[in-house]
Order: sequence, then structure tokens, then C-alpha cells
Amino acid sequence: MSNDLEEHLTRTLARAAEEAPVPGYDPVDAVRGRQRRRRRRRAALAAACAVVVAAVGVATGVRTAVPPPDPGPHYVFSPDRIPDFTHLPEPEKLWPDAVHRLPATLPDGSRYAVAAVLGDDRYLVARDGLSGEAAPSVFDTRAGTVTPLGTSAVGDGLARSRVLMAREVNGQAVWFVEGTRSNRPVREAWAAPLDGGPARRLTDLPDGSSPRFSLAGDAIIWQQEAQGSWKLPAGPPVSIRTVPLSGGPAVDVPGSQGFDIANAAPWIINQRYGTGVEAKTSGELRNVVTGERRRWQAAGGIQFVWCGPTWCTGRGSGDRVALQSLDGTEVVQLPWTGELKPSMAGRLAVGQLELPTSTLRLVWDRTTGRAAGVAEPRPADASPGYGWNLQLMDIEPEVLTIRSDDRERIVLDLRAVR
Repeated sequence: MSNDLEEHLTRTLARAAEEAPVPGYDPVDAVRGRQRRRRRRRAALAAACAVVVAAVGVATGVRTAVPPPDPGPHYVFSPDRIPDFTHLPEPEKLWPDAVHRLPATLPDGSRYAVAAVLGDDRYLVARDGLSGEAAPSVFDTRAGTVTPLGTSAVGDGLARSRVLMAREVNGQAVWFVEGTRSNRPVREAWAAPLDGGPARRLTDLPDGSSPRFSLAGDAIIWQQEAQGSWKLPAGPPVSIRTVPLSGGPAVDVPGSQGFDIANAAPWIINQRYGTGVEAKTSGELRNVVTGERRRWQAAGGIQFVWCGPTWCTGRGSGDRVALQSLDGTEVVQLPWTGELKPSMAGRLAVGQLELPTSTLRLVWDRTTGRAAGVAEPRPADASPGYGWNLQLMDIEPEVLTIRSDDRERIVLDLRAVR
């Protein structure tokens, strides 16, 4: 038997064992019992494959060795793999190289949000609120300088503007800005080199365009509602639009009707939320760059399911945070409300949990099992928190603001969390 055939046999039998149906959420003892049974089944499977390979080796006179398949990152959910979220260290304890301390304001006194860590004490930033800013800037904390990236082409004739979202992409800044031109509301996509040079308009964004975008190879993508259709009973028809970063016309991604941007670029998901839109209980994820498709299925009793390419989140009983695998198995319901969303291709879970007396903002690395967070005391009459970095409306931010006061701003670079 050839090496290829032997490896195919081993992978096929292993896949069949792995995909055998299992119950969703069990108590810890039951889950561990299930894991022991799977280990015994894998051992028996390996022995069976060894007998087959040995028998064929005798018949052919060739001795072969079949390497075990690479299992990849271990993303499984089970109660014994959930961190103790009530006693988390702060991010600086686990990932000191990912934590950055910046001045609380820009040199002119403006409040700001950090979109990206550029290195050498340089940061891509945007002023908060309706600042009249047409483009993000590079803030050099060592030199104390702020360099706007928008040239006159961006700002001329643009009033009451604000940057909605910004990203660093291969040495350039890409952003969405909105404001008014000739007393008409506009929303536009721009790009500019970080080291200086003219800004260029990527496209005008018509009414119904999302205020956020996601990267898809050498292009950006965003959700676009059909204009003039927001009053329809089932909600407006939507699709995913894209434009190359090198410039060119914006077009629909083929077959993207009914999809929205997932939390892990470049994936999109056919799940929508909004007035008149009923959440789906199953559907599809699609990689806009490679064309790969993955099915997802909500577990019984889990609502408002939202998936990345490796796992899903939703709401269980009492609106508690629920976690599950793409196929609806490995369900775990946490004892708190809040939200956790996939980030960094699903490697991280980012969000907040509403503990009895505080809001816990956390980052959980599912490949290592390590988690860190910051608990902010919550007054008894305060509303629950709504996550980090909403100033820039980024669905998958690369930088989170851990804490900000009158003295300093502390941010966490998610790309450096390992």
C-alpha cells in the first residue's frame, strides 16, 4: 500500500470517529468521561490502522510508517477549558509586550482613539466625535507630533466630518469618513501612505452603506443596503460590496446577497440583525478571498448565534452568554450576560461579561487558554457595557483601550497577544 493511501485511510477513519454525534453541554464529569471514551476510541482506531498497514506491508514486502495527522489548534469548548473569569489577571501581567501607555490626549488637548500600533512609538489615531477631522493621523508619542494623513483632496468642501473607522494596511491607512459636501450628507472611503503622499478616494459610499469595513486580500468589503428599501417588512435587501485598495469601481461580491461581515476577515456570514429581521438558526460562512464555505448550526435553545470560522457565540437561557462549535455541539453557557465575539481569525474571544457588581472587559486566547481582563465597578443603576473601541465602529478592532483617564491611555495590541 502506498504512503498516500495509508494516510488517506488513517485520516478517513479518524474523521469518522471525530464526527460521531455527542451531546451538547454536560456536567464536568460527563464531559471528562466523554473525552476518555474518545481517547480510547482513537487508541483502538490507531491499533486497527496499524494492523491494516502491517498486513499490507507483509503482502508487499514494504515496511511503511504513517505519521499522525496534524490536529491543528485545539478550539474545543468544555467546562474544564473555560477560564475562571471572576479572577483574571490584567493584560499587562500576561502580555506585557502588547500593552502600550500613551498620553491621555493629543498635544492639542483632543481626545482620540487608537486604530493601530505602528511601531517606534507611532500610532494610527483619530479624534473622537464630531471633530471636523477628515482623515486619521499618525501620533508619534516620542516626538510629540501629530501628522494628518488627509491632504486637501479629502477636506476641501467637507464639513461636519468625522472618521468612522481606520486601519493600517501594508504601509498605508485606509478609512471611512462621513460629513457633508454642499449641504448633502456623504460617506467616502479613502487611503493614504503612512509615510506621506497624496490621499486617494477609493469610492463614494451610497446611502445604506455600513460605517465599518473589513479587509479581504488587496481589497476592502462592507455591507450595503439597497437604497430606499429600509421600510420593507423583512428589512432592506443587503449584499457585500468591495473595492480594490489600488483603486477601481466598487462592485457586489458575487452571491453575497443576505450576507454581513463576520468578525474574522475575510469571512462573511448570512446572519443579520435588525428591525424586522428574524435571526437565522443555521447558515453559511464564506471566505471572500478563497471561496471556502463552512456551514454553521445553532444549538437547541441558543439564540442570536453569530459565528466566526472556528466557533460561534449566542444567547442561552436568561440571555446568558453561550459558546458553541460551528456544528452546534460543545455548548457551554456562562453564568453571566454580556457578549464574546471571535477575533483574530477566531483565535481570540473578545468582549465583556456583566458580573454582579462590575463589567469585566476581557480577552481570551483560545489556543493557549490564557485570559486577562479589566473589571470596572458598575453603579447599581447603570446600563450594561457595550464593548471596547466603539469610537471607530470597528467590528474586529486590532487595538483595544484598556483604561483611559486624565493622565494616560492604556491600549492593548491584539496582534501581539500570544
